[in-house]
Amino acid sequence: DSLRVSLESNNTGELLIFTDKQQVYKARISDFDDTKASSLGVYLPQYLDIDEDEKIIFMTDPGDYKGNLMFFFENGKAARVETAGYATKTNRRKLTGAYSDKSPLKTIIPISEEVDVAVYASDGRVMIFNTALVAPKTTRNTQGVAIMALKRKAVLTNARLLSETPIQNAARYRVKTVPAAGALIKQEDSDEPQLSLNI
Repeated sequence: DSLRVSLESNNTGELLIFTDKQQVYKARISDFDDTKASSLGVYLPQYLDIDEDEKIIFMTDPGDYKGNLMFFFENGKAARVETAGYATKTNRRKLTGAYSDKSPLKTIIPISEEVDVAVYASDGRVMIFNTALVAPKTTRNTQGVAIMALKRKAVLTNARLLSETPIQNAARYRVKTVPAAGALIKQEDSDEPQLSLNI
């Protein structure tokens, strides 16, 4: 096991927990017992009573529900959904239709301001775009807009905040309009360490 998400919140906050079945579960932080750092914590699938074949893929604290969530799909599309779309007046535990089911979901990125995002394709291409290029929608299951012009048989594999990538030469991959194909990633900008052979 390893830590996937670490975030700051308070006892009055909520969590949005997304699964691979286009569903989102809501949990109040105050409902969880305090545990020690050495504890394994709460097993969420059992706590949330999710289906046996359902897997948790992402969790976030929506705070005051004023930000946006960016959904990135395998077909090269991205959807920007207002977090307010997940707010409920009643104490509902589960919301269906949390995001589009038209293409497999690869990544969710919460944003509170316009940021640069690096998008990766299976053929080694990368493009960097600013989130201002994608207008927010209120509909949770919107299919989104095409952001990456994929080559034949290529798929979108990942998306990350530019600040969280090892990319040095951002200008090489940056685009001003979408969709765009991006550029082949160079060794110095990839996560894979460069190997050297000393003879």
